[in-house]
Amino acid sequence: MLDINIYSMINSLIGACILIIFCPFMEKLIIRGQISSSTYFFAFLLIICRLLLPFEVVGKTYFVQIEKLLPSIVRLLKTEISILPSSTSRLHIEATLLEAVLLFLFSISAVKCFKLFADYYSLCKSMKFVLSSRNKTVEKVLCTVREDYRFNFPVRVIQNKYVDSPFEFGLFRQTICLPDIPYSEEELYFILSHELHHFSSKSNWLKFFNNILASVFWWNPLITFYNTSIVSMIELNCDEHVITGFNDRLKAKYLSCLLSELRPQHHTKANGIIHLLSPNDKSLSKRYHFITAKHKKSKAVFILSALLMLSVFFASYFVMVLPYCDTLASETKTPKFIKENSYILKKGDAYIIYYENEPYIYSETISDTFSDLTIIEED
Repeated sequence: MLDINIYSMINSLIGACILIIFCPFMEKLIIRGQISSSTYFFAFLLIICRLLLPFEVVGKTYFVQIEKLLPSIVRLLKTEISILPSSTSRLHIEATLLEAVLLFLFSISAVKCFKLFADYYSLCKSMKFVLSSRNKTVEKVLCTVREDYRFNFPVRVIQNKYVDSPFEFGLFRQTICLPDIPYSEEELYFILSHELHHFSSKSNWLKFFNNILASVFWWNPLITFYNTSIVSMIELNCDEHVITGFNDRLKAKYLSCLLSELRPQHHTKANGIIHLLSPNDKSLSKRYHFITAKHKKSKAVFILSALLMLSVFFASYFVMVLPYCDTLASETKTPKFIKENSYILKKGDAYIIYYENEPYIYSETISDTFSDLTIIEED
């Protein structure tokens, strides 16, 4: 039986954070060329699933009881506080500290998500009336890239003086934006190949969903770190597809093209365009090492990495952290335990009393207070 409660949600965050901790090690393997960059996206899928499926497997979960610290934190979060107290007005709202903290976190998350969608809508609106590029060289190279890589999806290319460096955007209407400068055909081939691979791999969707994840869990420093990390891996993934089959000379030219696009530009209020899906410049060092590395992929390392991530993912569902308490705290109000709202889970020689589908008490004995409750024995 699956159950969702406050502790299973906390356990979900812990499991996701443990998966994120493994990501720096995977980065090193990818940069060295030992495993494919797509392995990193597999980790992203597991992290999303762990956050969206915060279940407890009732009867199959191993509980880790923590004394003193965790019960103290739980009691603190259950402390009742007054919100908008007023002696002259009838308006008086009371809530627990936990509810107030969650309200604050969710409010900031909602604002960040709204800003994310508003920025994206503003960018799409500002680009809607910009004419597509009529540069014959751009059109020629674009056709060549589409034929070489067999890209059949529609794409629009914009060249504009207000664009500082190439970028792509568009979840439904794919658009590539280029600075209005004279590129050589070789440079255009590298740039368009890279940007078109973003659309081919659906990394523009991945970036957008990852930005939503970072907006919702903004308060978690590991999620923020992962948001930056996965942007670098997305760029590496596109580089990997582009340089496949390149010799050292072409790799050097491709890297030179990347470096030329990161030259300091003269930014003004007019040309300081901000793009929420733009690549992270801090990933340049990783991309340099990746492009210049001798790629020798190892199936054994790939299999071990995937198995490790899967093991952590599934193991996180069968281990849960709970506050340890032999008896009910005297300072708390005892709820009424009846069959309709409570049951007992027997785990070895210990008992866990669930109240309204949440673990409420951990005890080694069962008093007469709970004699009428249903006892479920763990297999």
